[in-house]
Amino acid sequence: MKLLKTKEVGLFLSLLILLLLILASGERAREGFSGVSNIQNLSRQIALLAIFAIGETFVIITAGIDLSVGSLIAFGGVLAASLLVKQGVGIAPTILIVLAVSGLIGWLHGLFVTKARLAPFVVTLASMLILRGLGRVLSPNQTIAIPEDQFGAFNYLSNGQPWGVPMPVLIMVVVAIPSIVLLRYTLWGRYLLALGSNEEATRLSGVNVHRMKIMAYMLCGLLAGLSGVLDAAYNRVGDPRAGVMYELRAIAAAVIGGASLMGGEGSVLGTILGACIFGVIYNGINIVLTKNASIWENVIVGSVVLVAALLDVLRQRRQRS
Repeated sequence: MKLLKTKEVGLFLSLLILLLLILASGERAREGFSGVSNIQNLSRQIALLAIFAIGETFVIITAGIDLSVGSLIAFGGVLAASLLVKQGVGIAPTILIVLAVSGLIGWLHGLFVTKARLAPFVVTLASMLILRGLGRVLSPNQTIAIPEDQFGAFNYLSNGQPWGVPMPVLIMVVVAIPSIVLLRYTLWGRYLLALGSNEEATRLSGVNVHRMKIMAYMLCGLLAGLSGVLDAAYNRVGDPRAGVMYELRAIAAAVIGGASLMGGEGSVLGTILGACIFGVIYNGINIVLTKNASIWENVIVGSVVLVAALLDVLRQRRQRS
C-alpha cells in the first residue's frame, strides 16, 4: 500500500509552492516568516488546528458535519480552568475529566444522529449554542485565569518546547499516528469510508453503521476537548469566548485536505496538510500584506475553501461520467 496518495502528494507540492511564494515576496516577508519565533508560533497554531480538524474529518467522511467544535473547545477550556482553579482538582484528573465529558458530548451527538435520525447540522448547531451558553454559565461569563506559577505543568502542555519543538506539535503526532492507522489500515476505517459513500449498502453488508457513526462523533468530541485543554494552557485562561469560528477552520482544513462534504472520502494526513496550508496562508497574509491584512484573511481563505470544494464536485462528476 502506498505511503502517500496522489492527492496528498499534490497537497504537499502545493504547500511547498505556497512557502516559496511567501519567501520570494520580499526580504521583509522572508525574514519575518523564517524567524524562529514565527516558525514556533505557526507550528503550534497548525498543530492545534490539525488536532480538532482530524476529529472533524472522521465525521465528514460519514457524510455528516459537526458545527459544535469551536464551542466545545471553549467549553473544554473553561471546564479545565474551573476544575484547576476553583475546585482544586489535579492536572491529570482535570484532563481526564475534560476528555471524558467531551467524548460523552460526541457520543450524544452520534446518538441523536443515528437513533433519533436528526440531521447532523441540526444536532451540532443546537449543541454549538448550548455549549457556548454552558461555558458562560460555568465561568460565569468571564475568563478564568490559570496562574503559571501554580499550574506550570499544565501550561507546559502548550508552552513547552522539548528539543525546540512546541509541545502541541508532539501531541499532534501522538494523535495523528493512531488516527492514520485507524482510518487507512483497519477494517473500521475501510467501513467508515464505505459508509460515507453508500450507507445502505454498507448496512446491508452486515456493518453496524450506527455504532461507527457514533464512534466518529465521539472521536470528534474527544479531540475538540483535547484542543480546548491545549488552548487554555497556551493562553493561561479559560475563556468562554474562545474557539469562535474554529468549526469552520476544521471543515476548511479537511476540505482543503481532500475530504468530500458528500462523504466517503478523506484522510488524516490530507487534513494535516490542509491545516498546514490553512495556517501558512493566514500567517503569510499577515506578513506579506502591510495594510488591512485582517480584512483579507477570511476573503482569501474562504476563496481557497470554495475552490477546493468546487474541484471536489467536478472530480466526482468526472468519475460518475
